[in-house]
Amino acid sequence: MSNSSTSDFLEKLSSLKSDFKVYVPSLKKEVTADPITLKQQKDIISTSVNGVLGALKFTEALNNVIINNVEGDKFFAFDRLSIILGLRVGSLGDKVKSSKGDIVSLTPSLKTARKAPKFKLTKKVSIDGIQVDLRIPTLDEENKIIKKCILEIDKFEAEELSKAMGVIYIFELIKHIDQVTVGEDTIIFDDIKIQDRVKIVEKLPLDLYDKITSFLEDTTEFDRAVLSLDDEESISLDVSLFDATLAT
Repeated sequence: MSNSSTSDFLEKLSSLKSDFKVYVPSLKKEVTADPITLKQQKDIISTSVNGVLGALKFTEALNNVIINNVEGDKFFAFDRLSIILGLRVGSLGDKVKSSKGDIVSLTPSLKTARKAPKFKLTKKVSIDGIQVDLRIPTLDEENKIIKKCILEIDKFEAEELSKAMGVIYIFELIKHIDQVTVGEDTIIFDDIKIQDRVKIVEKLPLDLYDKITSFLEDTTEFDRAVLSLDDEESISLDVSLFDATLAT
């Protein structure tokens, strides 16, 4: 047996990957993707033991897999589910457990993902002289906010769960805000610190929150439709989706 360096061996392992296609709603086409690796699967599954932080770290892990495995340089939040399901099928097969515990195929969900509506990437909402320019974030932009949110929540004690949930809600809004204008003064969120973004968002009128949340709901409804099998059964977007024991 010939000897080779670890780097050479890893390079050979990488060259053996069999790529496949996944559908990207924002592009309205399929692109090339590499299968999920064992390390990536481990990173995803490990988020299940992180309590309140688990959901944030889970989303961050999914985003990282997409950014690293899928051909392209810009993916949006509404692309995530279609791509992840495609990666799951290409890496582990199409069989998963439903919310009822039945073994089901992901094929219907992938078909629904191909019927994505034309999402508005930006929107302006206003009230009482305050205008907020909204955006659907790219996965890169989303991960930057998630990292900051994780750092904030790490400071909380276990009994401060409700406070942590409030922070998650504020950071979810921040992800979707491009800039805020009051009169002739405009603050571009990418130009200021995360802490300052939080302070601005916390000062916004409650009626404006409703309008911002309405913008977020378009993506949420699409994801819900993709994961729904019927009125009573659905597929859960959690670590169980990456259970290798169901691979076919």
